[in-house]
Amino acid sequence: MNDDKEMQRQYRTLALLGISKWLFLGLILLIWTLVELFTPEIDPLDRSAIKNRRIVKEIHVVDSTNNGFRVSYATINSVTKERFDEIYFRPALEDSLEKLKELTPQRFPDMVNLDIYDFSDFAKRFDPADIQIHNIFVYGLEKEKMYVGDNPLIKNPARSIDRATAQGLLYIRTEDIYCPDSTRRKVYRYFLCRGMFQLSHTDEHFSHFSEDERI
Repeated sequence: MNDDKEMQRQYRTLALLGISKWLFLGLILLIWTLVELFTPEIDPLDRSAIKNRRIVKEIHVVDSTNNGFRVSYATINSVTKERFDEIYFRPALEDSLEKLKELTPQRFPDMVNLDIYDFSDFAKRFDPADIQIHNIFVYGLEKEKMYVGDNPLIKNPARSIDRATAQGLLYIRTEDIYCPDSTRRKVYRYFLCRGMFQLSHTDEHFSHFSEDERI
């Protein structure tokens, strides 16, 4: 009797071993089917392994004296070339940026003396879908002249701004613009300047590089 039971147990074990690979394959097939059913379909515009964050637009937001800010926008996420083209040609994107250019001088008639952070807080209200501000530079002859002048800590300070390089101009970046208000500590950056002169915690109106450091 015991021998019969042992033999039956062995038969069951051998039978299970025989079908185990088919059970395993069936489980894999079931999982694959569930993944296919519940995974959102990928848009053809996003089907590429080559994705990058890309600069979308650059605009000038100025007052009646042609002073203000140069604003660059980039995609929030890495995107394919096809998705970038779709974003670039969206009518809503152009509408949002035109609205920003129209309403800013109404809100801030004197942009020569407008703080770059006050402008950024206003500008980001107009962010189109899927893009955000990449950086903001001061712009305009009068506004740019604020960043040229005697600096007691710099020998032979720069006497002019070269628009081809923008060296010495005040700017801020994405991380400055979108930092939560509760934790934000304002950082004012000076383009292509070095060491202690590349940033400050107030808007400093003088040169942040020397003529010897000019690029």
